[in-house]
Amino acid sequence: MPEEEAILRTPFERRIHEIDFIRGILIILVVIDHIFNFTMSFNNGWAGAEHLEPFYTIFKVAQFYWDHPVRMVIRWICLISFCFISGISCAFSRSNSKRALQMVGIWALIFIVSNIIRGMMLTFKWGDGITCFRIDFNVIGVLAWSTLLYCFFENKKWYWLLVVGLIGLALHPLCVELSRTDFGHQTYVPFLWRPYVNETYYPGSSTVLQADHMPLFPYLGFFFLGAMLSKLTYAKDKKSYFKRYNWERPICFVGRHTLIIYGTHFIVIIGIFLLIGAFVG
Repeated sequence: MPEEEAILRTPFERRIHEIDFIRGILIILVVIDHIFNFTMSFNNGWAGAEHLEPFYTIFKVAQFYWDHPVRMVIRWICLISFCFISGISCAFSRSNSKRALQMVGIWALIFIVSNIIRGMMLTFKWGDGITCFRIDFNVIGVLAWSTLLYCFFENKKWYWLLVVGLIGLALHPLCVELSRTDFGHQTYVPFLWRPYVNETYYPGSSTVLQADHMPLFPYLGFFFLGAMLSKLTYAKDKKSYFKRYNWERPICFVGRHTLIIYGTHFIVIIGIFLLIGAFVG
């Protein structure tokens, strides 16, 4: 009977709701952030050199948000939290190796398709308002390779996860320094630092080369710290530590489908702006 009752419960009631809730909040913030980005880019294109209104004002408002230091701090907090929560979630996966390979496949698809689109945009002068569509390594890549590496440690003691996490954090300043050298400019390692492109070959590309770049370090470190916490808590008890409320349901639903939302919201947002652009002319 207890097993049958568990099956009849909804995902909201079966899952660790606080993890879905936090993940839902984070993906909502990500979508809002990208809406501001596309609002800035498209309105800049519509305003043109003549600074046509109201597009130029909308562009300046979105640009103020995008360049504000507070936004950068919140972005770092969100990315760190995403990786940390994903590390915790490894304790509930039926097969981390299967999940890791699926995510690696999704990352590879994003990499290939985005580079093809970027090449077509440069060749045919497409994408008025889309600054760059190239994604070599982003949050999906970080989570995919972090999960794959975790598969080799999931049956180890918690202190092994702590060691890997600390190594991941320690490698970050080294990668930053290397990226600033001639070696960093000449070496293509997108999982370590943002690739450098000479403007001689790609005019104007040096500042907009990557649409959504995110290095593996230090975020792999936060992923493993989350996995370590889960090893000491959720992996042992398999239960929530916070009271569940019905008003959380919509956000938890979003949190359960973050990968789908992340993969589709770009298409939806761009489609909306292209439709508006068709009317704007």
